[in-house]
Amino acid sequence: MHRFRCDELEGLKPGASVRLEKSENAHLFKTLRAAEGERCLLMDGRGNIGEAEVAAGRTLILRSRESAAPPEPPAVHLYIAPPRRQKMDQILKQCTELGVRRIVPVICERSVSLPDSDSINGRWTELMFEACKQSGNAFVPETCGSIRFPDAVNDSRKRCGACFFGSVSGCAEQEMPGTCRDIAWFIGPEGGFTEAEEKLMRVSGFHGLHFGNWVLRVETAAVCGTAILMDRFAGR
Repeated sequence: MHRFRCDELEGLKPGASVRLEKSENAHLFKTLRAAEGERCLLMDGRGNIGEAEVAAGRTLILRSRESAAPPEPPAVHLYIAPPRRQKMDQILKQCTELGVRRIVPVICERSVSLPDSDSINGRWTELMFEACKQSGNAFVPETCGSIRFPDAVNDSRKRCGACFFGSVSGCAEQEMPGTCRDIAWFIGPEGGFTEAEEKLMRVSGFHGLHFGNWVLRVETAAVCGTAILMDRFAGR
């Protein structure tokens, strides 16, 4: 079944009439030409999932609602110096599909793009919600306003049991934590972290992570690193 965004889902009970946002409503009835009796899935990005049925007069009636199980650990917190718009769009969608828990825009010395709050609360949320609808992930990642690099380092140490950053040298396997529920994954700007930024991470107990034989683009490193860390710490 097709999935649709419904921000008011949590407050609805079975049998209630559902009102979709204008673009979602147009997609259901104009693009898909949904007919009476057809069903679709609803989600609010906060873990609530519902099933609705098309009724007479192009109305939508909620038939059932449930809460999705909380995501299994590890929870990956992506701290990233955002690249330019098209690349960041790709990162947002693919990391949401993977199940990233939180995305934090970081201001580094070599940052090239600084998203404002309107972009984060508007465009970013829309892109992540589209990825949730496509993948079935019931939880849209949390976001916040841009923070400076030293503050991001401190924030990650408070929230996460292990912190990693992309490094050309990596770290020895025996240095890797054995178990962790919350993981920070730091991705620098397209020009890379400065020597001072990398030094701060290392003295703060971060682990350098290197994979593959070549230098990766920001969008590649963000997605690959997320997948590797989630797999490495899954079920631990």
